[in-house]
Amino acid sequence: METIKFDLSATMAIIRKPDSNETYYTYNFPHKIMLLGLLGAIIGLNGYNYYSFQKNLGKKVNEIPEFYEKLKSLKIGIIPNISKENFSRKIQAFNNSVGYASKEVGNNLIVREQWLENPSWTIYILEQNSEEYRKIKDYLLNKKCEYIPYIGKNDHFADIKNITTEEAENLVTSTKIDSIFPDKIADNKDNIFKEILGFENRENIKEYYYKELLPIELSEKIGYSKFENFIYTNKDLDIHDSSNIYVVNGKNIYYF
Repeated sequence: METIKFDLSATMAIIRKPDSNETYYTYNFPHKIMLLGLLGAIIGLNGYNYYSFQKNLGKKVNEIPEFYEKLKSLKIGIIPNISKENFSRKIQAFNNSVGYASKEVGNNLIVREQWLENPSWTIYILEQNSEEYRKIKDYLLNKKCEYIPYIGKNDHFADIKNITTEEAENLVTSTKIDSIFPDKIADNKDNIFKEILGFENRENIKEYYYKELLPIELSEKIGYSKFENFIYTNKDLDIHDSSNIYVVNGKNIYYF
């Protein structure tokens, strides 16, 4: 099968979590819904702002944005490109003094946001026999877009580069997954000799293991309606379900 591959980065980015009102925290991994919104913007599909505008005009609108309705069947893989195996974040504070933002004296609201600094991910889109897939491929390869893509805020412009198409083959057997994957499909592979005898990693590779709860589904009224735990690690794994794992240029990518 074919897969589209590209690098996605930004100087600053926020992939806002929905569970805080005082400080807006960010996910480390771009979740699928965010990526569908970015791809939808590139090919000109309507998003949240369009529906909010239509609703304010008193028009009856579907609560699910067009980009999600048309792109939700796409299968996407994500590899975080982490510098020194860590995510760099910073808290930014700024004033919202429009007058109605706060009921405090002076009507000034101090907003705090957690931003990712120089984040980078490699994104994979698995081939699909649909008009939307063909349009995304055309727009990416020919460096076109209808709306300027950004990551979280419209002043955090997305940088999309190194766009290629690669061959994707079904994984036969392996103990590694190079992309993020849901924790239900694999467990850490126990190395009893290493644990008991204290053997060192012969290649002197620093092991890392990240786990994050990400939204994977939208529904009307509620918004994010389904979440899953995703893992990113370079540890050996016992893989229970490899049906959505494909080998792309030597890397094992989980598509969801």
